[in-house]
Amino acid sequence: MLEDTFSDIISKARFGLDLSLSDLAQQARLSVRQVQRLLQGEVAPVQVEIERLAPPLRLSTRKLLSIALEGWEPDVMRIGEGRDALCWIQGRMGDYPVNGYLLIDRVAQRGVLFDTGLRPEEVRAILNGAGATLAAICITHAHADHIGGVDAIHAATGAPIYIHPNERARPRGTIPIQANTEIVAGPFRIQPLMTWGHTPGGVSFFIAGRGTVPMAFVGDALFAGSLGRAASPLAYPTLLTSVRQNLLSLPGETTLFPGHGPATTVLQERSHNPFFPEEYNTAAGS
Repeated sequence: MLEDTFSDIISKARFGLDLSLSDLAQQARLSVRQVQRLLQGEVAPVQVEIERLAPPLRLSTRKLLSIALEGWEPDVMRIGEGRDALCWIQGRMGDYPVNGYLLIDRVAQRGVLFDTGLRPEEVRAILNGAGATLAAICITHAHADHIGGVDAIHAATGAPIYIHPNERARPRGTIPIQANTEIVAGPFRIQPLMTWGHTPGGVSFFIAGRGTVPMAFVGDALFAGSLGRAASPLAYPTLLTSVRQNLLSLPGETTLFPGHGPATTVLQERSHNPFFPEEYNTAAGS
């Protein structure tokens, strides 16, 4: 199931564009009440409503229709059948699910954690069960559902914490991420990608060349078929640009692991994410 519903997608686009309810209704040639009910998820959209809402929200009509009416979801990805094992850390903040990821090199018995999943005890249990040590903790951004429990994990493992200095959090053991600086953590070579907009120092982490498909751990910069909410309308263009330039430009087979919802791939997001225009499909390379 996708993280974002139709109402989530159009709400994020309206917020990013700073469109009032009345302005959006007027541009979409719908009543204010119709738009309000769609934004709040009170009713399921019909085709004509989607076709009228997409242009003023600068969303792809075709892609929005595919998600809202056809129920598009990304193919299930299988990672961790070779040298690397990928453990999905699935926590909750209240009733809200959140993803963290623990990638373990079975041969070197070293691991890297991407966000905490709010489950420090589970992280320790997996490491102990695998006989592995933690080489690094990579934090995509400092919202509580992604960094919660990091102090406990650091205290138990001694692993350094990588986070961008634009994020306000400064846990003990932090190594600030610098642009264009590769993170070497045990056998892993990790490329930080600046994906600002959801937060001022949001970072995605890209790993390639390990005998499996390339991987990127993207936090809340991107969800399958959607984006994280921009920090403000001023940050919305930055979010769109950073995702387009630094994530959708990756090899098409790259698996993207978001902070919420299912995994997806670069190729599927080029083809199905309504926040990016039709022409991007052919301009993005392989």
